[in-house]
Amino acid sequence: MTRRRPLPTAPAGLWDRPDMAAALAERDMQAILTIYKRWTGASQPQIATMTGVPQPTISLILNGKRHVSGIDTFEKFAEGLDIPRERLGLAAPKSAEVEPANGPNRRTVLAVGAAWAIDEELEEVTRRMQAFAASNVDDTALDQLETSIEVVGRRYETSDAATVYPVALKQRRWVAELLTGHQHPSQRAHLYLIGGKLSGLLGYLAFDLGNELVARAYCNEAMSLAKAAGHGDLAAWVRGTQSFIAYYGGRYREALDLARDGQRYARGGPASIRLAISGEARTLGKLGDAAGVDEAVGRALAAHAKIEDADPVGYFLSFDPFTASRIAGNAASAYLAAGAHLRAREFTDQAIPIFAAADSTASHALTLVDASMTYLAGPSPEPDRAGVLVSEALAIGADLRSEVVARRAKDFLTTAAQWRTVPEIANVHEAVKAWRLPTA
Repeated sequence: MTRRRPLPTAPAGLWDRPDMAAALAERDMQAILTIYKRWTGASQPQIATMTGVPQPTISLILNGKRHVSGIDTFEKFAEGLDIPRERLGLAAPKSAEVEPANGPNRRTVLAVGAAWAIDEELEEVTRRMQAFAASNVDDTALDQLETSIEVVGRRYETSDAATVYPVALKQRRWVAELLTGHQHPSQRAHLYLIGGKLSGLLGYLAFDLGNELVARAYCNEAMSLAKAAGHGDLAAWVRGTQSFIAYYGGRYREALDLARDGQRYARGGPASIRLAISGEARTLGKLGDAAGVDEAVGRALAAHAKIEDADPVGYFLSFDPFTASRIAGNAASAYLAAGAHLRAREFTDQAIPIFAAADSTASHALTLVDASMTYLAGPSPEPDRAGVLVSEALAIGADLRSEVVARRAKDFLTTAAQWRTVPEIANVHEAVKAWRLPTA
């Protein structure tokens, strides 16, 4: 049965257009896909469906973060998009190679044999080329590893660090094993990038499980791999995680310095929003710099306005730009730290419904705790409402084992101490203290 093509048919002459012809000659798959999308209106998911190349990989190629080098991947694009194979330097399918009815001509056989006898150096060069191209990893394995990174991030959003840590650790060990072998230079650089991302994720997860020493070691490893891969976005992301760890360790000046150093690597890229809102703004709030909070929040919002935010939630451990809800949640924390409780409440009111609808467990619970804190501040505190919100957060996060959640809950206890006799506070006091603190 013929497969139904979800993509529009490429217009006549597309492959002969000067820009497309040049891209095909250079095997520049980023340019090929960009031109193809422009003339067909195809989306990334449609291209993924047609070619069998995962959508995250399509996105990386289009954004210039992944360079196609494997013949098998070129084959997938040629077959799925009906690209003339010869334009990509691909051989005709084996089924098209038909021997003459009476077998090959004897004169041809003798000529070929003589050529090989004379041109022994050609065979020598060929063997060297084969050795250079030999690799213990292919594009399919690299695609699988890229997918595993997203699986870890998304699974953490609805579970906890203890659940996803073994998954990330297994993948990281696989990358380490692969790196002991031989790969094409572009594949090795890609493995450095994948290994760096997994080490970065393990750094955050180790901290969330209460082991800061291991967390910092993984972040140092991730930073080394980011530099080896020449990947500024990953280096910026790692700096953001290091800033996050310093922030929860109460080392606010260090956290601010790390976030600002991360901006040097980000250069306005995907990690710049996370660094501005989660790194700079929240730390400046702790340092009492209200004007700095306003500037950093405004910078994050302005940068976010320039990107396409198809998913309002995303997930916290993503390497993509922070989404609207993530910006709102972190802005709330920043303004709460700066003592601007009404401004903080504006942002919690924006974020809570989005996290609730998406079952984003940890983010929902943390934002509810932030919201509760706003009712303990100001000239007319409402500890009863604060207690209700914390009770709701405890119910949502009942199965979490998170150092971050535990520390935020301790902050609430400290702030609410003077209202311990209020029934809503008294009801949750012991529960907050026992909020499934993680073990090291």
